[in-house]
Amino acid sequence: MKRILTLLFSILLVLFTVFYAMRVYYGNDSGQPLAKDGSLDLEDVNFDEQELVQLDGEWEFYPGIFIEPGKDSSRFDAYRDEKQLIQVPGKWDEFVTKEKAYGTYRLNINLPSEGDFGLRVGMIGYASKIYMNGSIIGSTGNVTDRKSEFNNSGYNTFFSSSSKQLELVIHVSSFKVVTGGITRPIKLGPTENVLEDRDLYKMLDTIVFSGYLLLAIMYFVTYMQQRKNLYELYFSIFCLLQGFYISAINERLLISVLPMIGQNLLLQLQLMAIHLSVLFFLLFMYHFFKPYANKKIVATLCLLLFMQAILLGPTQVIDLSSIFPIANIAVYIVIILALVYLYILFILIRAFMNKMEGMLYIIHVVVSFVCYSLLLGLNFLFNVEFGWAPVFLFLVTAISLSTLISYRSQQAFKRVDELTKELIHFDSVKDEFLVKTSHELRTPLHLILNLTSSILEGRTGPLKGEQQESMHLIHNVGRRLASMVESLLDAGNIKKGEVSHSPAPTSLQVVGDIIAEMSYLLPNPQSVRLINRTEASLPKVYVDENRLKQILLNLIHNSIKYTKVGEITVEAKVKENKMYISVSDTGIGIEEEHLSRIFASFYQVDTSYETKSKGLGLGLSIAKELVELSGGDIAVSSTYGVGTCFTFTLPLAEGEARHEEKGLIAQGSSPFQLVPVIDKQIEYEFPKIVEGNKEQTILIVDDEHPNLFVLQDMIASLGYTVIAVDNGEAALEVLNDKEIDLVILDLMMPNMNGFEVSKALREKFDLFDLPVIVLTAAGQLSDMISSFQIGANEFLQKPVMLDELKVRIEFLLSMRQTSKDSLVDELTMYYSQIKPHFLYNTLQTIIGLTYLDSKMTREALTYLATYFRAKLDFNSYQSLVPLEDELELVQAYLKIEKMRFGDRLEVIYDFDETADAIIPLMTIQPLIENAVQHGIGKKAAGGTIKLAVSKMQGMVRIVIEDDGIGISKEKQSDLLNGKNSRVGFTNPFRKLKLIKRASFELESEEGIGTKITILLPGSKE
Repeated sequence: MKRILTLLFSILLVLFTVFYAMRVYYGNDSGQPLAKDGSLDLEDVNFDEQELVQLDGEWEFYPGIFIEPGKDSSRFDAYRDEKQLIQVPGKWDEFVTKEKAYGTYRLNINLPSEGDFGLRVGMIGYASKIYMNGSIIGSTGNVTDRKSEFNNSGYNTFFSSSSKQLELVIHVSSFKVVTGGITRPIKLGPTENVLEDRDLYKMLDTIVFSGYLLLAIMYFVTYMQQRKNLYELYFSIFCLLQGFYISAINERLLISVLPMIGQNLLLQLQLMAIHLSVLFFLLFMYHFFKPYANKKIVATLCLLLFMQAILLGPTQVIDLSSIFPIANIAVYIVIILALVYLYILFILIRAFMNKMEGMLYIIHVVVSFVCYSLLLGLNFLFNVEFGWAPVFLFLVTAISLSTLISYRSQQAFKRVDELTKELIHFDSVKDEFLVKTSHELRTPLHLILNLTSSILEGRTGPLKGEQQESMHLIHNVGRRLASMVESLLDAGNIKKGEVSHSPAPTSLQVVGDIIAEMSYLLPNPQSVRLINRTEASLPKVYVDENRLKQILLNLIHNSIKYTKVGEITVEAKVKENKMYISVSDTGIGIEEEHLSRIFASFYQVDTSYETKSKGLGLGLSIAKELVELSGGDIAVSSTYGVGTCFTFTLPLAEGEARHEEKGLIAQGSSPFQLVPVIDKQIEYEFPKIVEGNKEQTILIVDDEHPNLFVLQDMIASLGYTVIAVDNGEAALEVLNDKEIDLVILDLMMPNMNGFEVSKALREKFDLFDLPVIVLTAAGQLSDMISSFQIGANEFLQKPVMLDELKVRIEFLLSMRQTSKDSLVDELTMYYSQIKPHFLYNTLQTIIGLTYLDSKMTREALTYLATYFRAKLDFNSYQSLVPLEDELELVQAYLKIEKMRFGDRLEVIYDFDETADAIIPLMTIQPLIENAVQHGIGKKAAGGTIKLAVSKMQGMVRIVIEDDGIGISKEKQSDLLNGKNSRVGFTNPFRKLKLIKRASFELESEEGIGTKITILLPGSKE
């Protein structure tokens, strides 16, 4: 129904505009008298009832002649033959030529009375001079019979009549356009009526101009507030240009304000304004109805409008009237504007057919604008005066716009209201959803962790080295994800008020512990410093110690996250019976608009500085909830670009302070089964060794002797051999002297802390060779990640529970054993592949010798027996052997080959007897065999093989060099990338890749020889 009414309204508005324009343009049907044969009888007109009379009808016209009127009418008698009758208002096209586009109009008027009268002269094309009873009473432009400057502006003239007879003579010239003459009505009436009519139209122009200006300001301000909707800006510019155009036509308000503007400049400004206003209206339509408009078509039309505006405006560099007649230029203007309005109509039809939101109101606006613009265009092109019609259309437009704005505001408010209700509902179920989701995630996460633990422990069979590393990564990522799930559960429990909280008198010494520990977790400790300014003399606070740690860790971690260079300071002071603790930084700060929202759950400030891992946005929210749970409050102050300061309060403890339970370590499955530390000092001799009944040995490192004592006792109860040391340097010495299966390492130690110890041992042992469990007083996700980054396998928070420690130890030891088994299995596979190949070649050599020399054959069999005695008598096929055993095998083989090749093979040895290393079985021998068979053997003159072993900075260097035929670059690439089928080369290369810190280098040049360099980690002395 609404669509039908809107469509009817639009049709009626268009019909009204069209019929009104046609009625005004084509005839005077108001009942006023019409001129006939050059005379107009107004004797029966009552000017009290009818203010002004239009002098329409048949006028005398003398084309191509300027007749100067006199006091009598005799002068016109001489031109009776040239006399023509012409309709006024109307065109003179059929009476004049382009060469003589000028003439004289004459009308005799009978007045009802004498008195003061005036004329309202419309725009005459294009220069005119008016005579009344022989006297000049007004003019515009330069009326001449030669081409000259023209002006078609309207004006008012006044005169006094002492008789009832008037002779009105008007000279008109128009050389730049044939279409000219009196094309708009001339009105006559008493002076006061003319002045009233002039003032009325000025008022109408002022109203329309003011309305456009108001709309322009309103939409410009709206756009500047949001800077989002470009169509608001374009509509604002359109309204401003339309207002300017209104001020330049009709009563010429612009000239009233700026009289220095000439008529020619004013006309050019009118032409430019009408084109630019249509251009911005088209842009407004494009951005408002973007889905229904074509960008290329709009761009083309905008370009045409802009070019035409420049060519016709005051900045024009070409006088178009010197090239085209103004009539033709007018046609071009109409064509371009018509194309634009037709395309706008097409856009509207498409939008209407697609049922665009608010379309009914938009149609009202656009249709009224189109009708209004149509009347303005007719006014510009044909000098037709439309009276109150433009004001009516503008009123319709304003009402339509107000309705559209109101509708959109209502729709926006409705959507906001609906969204608010939805948000309130979602907020009420969000916490429950998170808790349920976290519980649901727990099950598959624990399943993943258990499965990865089972695989790493070797329960489903041994893994290869790369598979173990991938599985360990999956396990650690699962642990991190599980920790995040626990954070979500904590946030949900805090919201529901179900978080555990056991306040007790607590010393602020915990601040120093946390800061000291987190100093080593900084991503760039050289650029950011953590400073503790809390005094030891401060009284205790009444708070749950674990919750205080959680608060401080979250606030400090947030500061680290946003501080690239500078300081992070923790201070505390007592004020008003409360403890004020502040965490301040010199980071990037927080903009004021975000300060009120940073404590909201999951809210994170959007900044390009923030780290790639943003987390969940729960840290500050949890800190705030815990502070309030502890009976305090939290506030933040920040200056963007300077830094941020978080300050929270806690209640002071009252009465007798409790005994400090520093360094307690839990036993059993309950976190509350604490074993207090004995206060008396116990002297230890380090390293302290407690023998166990299991094969594995565990090294524990902690600078606090009571903690070390309890921890050693706990691990010894599990049956493991325990070695305890109280500093990092001693730990590294033990690792150099003894075979250690697992290290339990405290992070905070003097001189050499846990981070430095972990870094040093990781230079010699990988994650699977020597697992490390890190102990820390903190327990945040960021701390766990940092511990893993420094080489830890597991992460435990103090106090430690025995059951959890037992599970972690068993898991890591199983993982280490699985890694060793996997390495042995893989080396055994390579060994099994190469041994038959070696035996086949050796036996072939011995068979060949039987035909040549029986003595040499017996000697060769002796060497072969040495091989069997040294290499085939290993228990369970040892895969890693001492270097001297491998060299013994190589020497036995080369002696056999020397018998075979004779003088064609020369062998040079250069061994450092002190060099000691462990090497995969059958590593050097296949490479030597490859050099003999494929290097020296294919060279007619034979060659030399050099085997050198030396020590180099804790490593053993083995060089195998021959002067054989060499290897091409292409084959070298294939060999190193595993694309070659030579078992004698690829197997040693692959086995060496399994040895940590081992390296393999191949150098060869065709025709010169080959050099292979192997680096192995030296054995412990």
